[in-house]
Amino acid sequence: MLNFSSQINKIMKRKIILVWFCLGFYFSLSWAQSAEKRIVSPEWLQSNLNSQGIRLVDMRADIRDYWAGHIPGAIYLDEAVLRWPQAGVPGRLLPVDVFYRLLGELGVDRKTTIIIYTEINNYRATYLAWALDYIRHEAWGILEGGFNRWKSEKRPVSQDYPEIKKVVYEPAGKPDERVRAYLEEVKSLGEQTVLLDVRPPEFYAGERGNWKRKGHIPGAVNIPWSYFLKDDGTWKDLVFLKNNLQARGVTPDKQIIVYCGQGLMASHAYLTLKYILQFPRVKLYDGSFNEWSNRLELPVETK
Repeated sequence: MLNFSSQINKIMKRKIILVWFCLGFYFSLSWAQSAEKRIVSPEWLQSNLNSQGIRLVDMRADIRDYWAGHIPGAIYLDEAVLRWPQAGVPGRLLPVDVFYRLLGELGVDRKTTIIIYTEINNYRATYLAWALDYIRHEAWGILEGGFNRWKSEKRPVSQDYPEIKKVVYEPAGKPDERVRAYLEEVKSLGEQTVLLDVRPPEFYAGERGNWKRKGHIPGAVNIPWSYFLKDDGTWKDLVFLKNNLQARGVTPDKQIIVYCGQGLMASHAYLTLKYILQFPRVKLYDGSFNEWSNRLELPVETK
């Protein structure tokens, strides 16, 4: 009888372990499916707020909005922290070793799943997303609809700051240069490369702007980053977008380099092309027109 009871206990323990394994696998699979599109639903996030290994990052424009209320467990990060002056050019991505230290201070290690949000679907969140791609941090997503949708759906909001345990961020390897373009590459574009200027048309045409020289990089195609979105921040019909991009020569078989004034708007176009429209080769030129326009030997066009 004792032996029989012992056998039953062993079987029950195995079943419990199996159930927990399946739940863990399901959680991983759910995240993998969300990560594939890089857009995380509010429902998914709310159900995983207390899960281990998730770091929420609030990147709204005004820190006072964070003080007034944020998603429980979220930390605040100003996007300006991610951009440093380098070689006289203001506002390029900070050096990766400093970026690693910053992530460690935020309690983020290489396995942490980072969920980013702003007010709505805008480019402050996508700049961090692109930077994470550059350092090969795989687990990240952007909250669909941002904080505005979260609050409108009466989901939980907090004014408490989370307790953060500092960690050491161990990089996955060298940065992924397949997602970043530099000045020399932009100066010598090949036939199979499209340079995409995602600023508003008046900046492209040289009618507006604070740069020393106004206009655009010769050969660039102008499609504003906001063109891809509806008024509520969601994406327009994907077939419609692909057809219009094709009509402008922006096709998946080409290398696409996106730029704007300082890389922020371009990061949103990067996300759209790479993850929403599934273009395989997309780079962001984070020096952008800010760097190009100040080099007097380089041509600038206004037509």
